[in-house]
Amino acid sequence: MEHIENMKLLSDIKEIIVNDKKLLLLTNAYYFGLVIAGAIIALIFPQAQLYMLDMAQTGFSSGPLSGVSTAYASGNVLYAAGVTFITNLFLGTIVEITLPSLIIPIWAPFMGLIRALMWGIMLIIPVPGVLPWTSVVPHYLTILLEGEAYVVAIFACLRQVKVLLKLGAIPKGQRIGAYLKTIVDNVKLLAPVALILAIAALYEAWEVIFFAGILK
Repeated sequence: MEHIENMKLLSDIKEIIVNDKKLLLLTNAYYFGLVIAGAIIALIFPQAQLYMLDMAQTGFSSGPLSGVSTAYASGNVLYAAGVTFITNLFLGTIVEITLPSLIIPIWAPFMGLIRALMWGIMLIIPVPGVLPWTSVVPHYLTILLEGEAYVVAIFACLRQVKVLLKLGAIPKGQRIGAYLKTIVDNVKLLAPVALILAIAALYEAWEVIFFAGILK
């Protein structure tokens, strides 16, 4: 029975993506385009990058993400990956993207804009003595993997916006059902989001700990 349910979920996810592949591609272009825009900002205004790196360092040393920093300092890849995965799935995705979008559907691309620009400003351009090439380049794959997970989460929320924009073309008796279906689909799409985030967390934990020279 569980196998049948899993196959049904996989089939549903495939159908959602195939039916809305253009929106998914546009969401990818939107998110990673903003990352590139952030990198350009860092090139033009290097002080902005230094300022944001300093803010991030403060957040990881004494802020709400200090637990993540502690996990990485342990040198244990699986422990660091586990903490990263839980943080990115529950805080980075469900709390900051999915749940707010149930109330304000347009929230997801707004959050994506902020996050992508921040990544672009902070993490793409190397800074001698602060963020060397040896740290920046290996982290590009982390940005691609984790970014794609957030893209899928944003895509799921944009499907709600898409239905709202087309309400006039949907028969009155079917409007609520059509919108509720996008919410159910949003929950289903958390499965591939979680899978991508798990892969990203394992790689990120390894690359950060390995290149920091504290791998155990």
